[in-house]
Amino acid sequence: MDRLRTAAWAALPLLLPLLTAGPASASPPTPTLPLHSVRSVHPGDSLAVKAADGQAAYGDTVDSPAFVAAGKLRMVAPLLTATVTIACDTRPGTYPVTRAGANAEGPVGRPAPWARVHVEPTDEDARRACRDKVKNMPPPDREERWAATDTWPQSPWDVRTFRAGSRITITDNDDEGKDGYITLTSRAFTDRPTLRGAKAVLTATTTLKCDAAPGLYVVYRHDVDQDGPDKPWARLRISPAAHAGACSTQAAAHSSGTSRTAMVAWTGGGLLLASAAGTALLLRARSRRRPHSA
Repeated sequence: MDRLRTAAWAALPLLLPLLTAGPASASPPTPTLPLHSVRSVHPGDSLAVKAADGQAAYGDTVDSPAFVAAGKLRMVAPLLTATVTIACDTRPGTYPVTRAGANAEGPVGRPAPWARVHVEPTDEDARRACRDKVKNMPPPDREERWAATDTWPQSPWDVRTFRAGSRITITDNDDEGKDGYITLTSRAFTDRPTLRGAKAVLTATTTLKCDAAPGLYVVYRHDVDQDGPDKPWARLRISPAAHAGACSTQAAAHSSGTSRTAMVAWTGGGLLLASAAGTALLLRARSRRRPHSA
């Protein structure tokens, strides 16, 4: 035992770096580009522009001559976030990063300054590797995460997760005066809910199908006076029901009263038939046991 304890203490300095390093597959976090900052970057690097409350508005864009493309600020609670990538052919130097939007213009009508990036020199081999890296980048994730206390949906990509079979509430804050004018459809819904409300806020409730497979579902909107096909209006993700009985119980709760009545009737009728058959058999058995008169 002492020999094993000694060996373990001797190996501890070798294990500590592995224990503190975390999983080997974990990718390093994307560097951020805060307001009024200056960051050194290389072609092909990605940056996360994060805006706190009051620094920017949802839907604002951040752009720079050094970027592959402009980024759009989306909600990744608790911050608005946009991911941008430094273009592979960007020459060394310092480049401005600006923010544009409904309330982002500077004093002379130009986009407001956000930050600066300093692109470091690189060789042709690195630029070639950069082009391969950028070409194989996955498309940006469009899903948004809003605070759980916010009504759903806040945007078409405000993806909330609900369990199959659950009852959910849908809220619209932008269509004042359209009480009863808007219906919603989705492959996940058991019905076609209508948004109702006397004031600026319209709401509707619906039940998710018990047999809806886990995954992402689109909610489509239809206006009474609409021309053309319905357009995506919201999205939701379905997770499996807590347990099979919970969802089937909820489904039974929404079945028609007629079906329940019929079930009760069939059950009662079956009991009466069984009772009558038993009585007939008992009488026949008694009659057989009686002695025949001379």
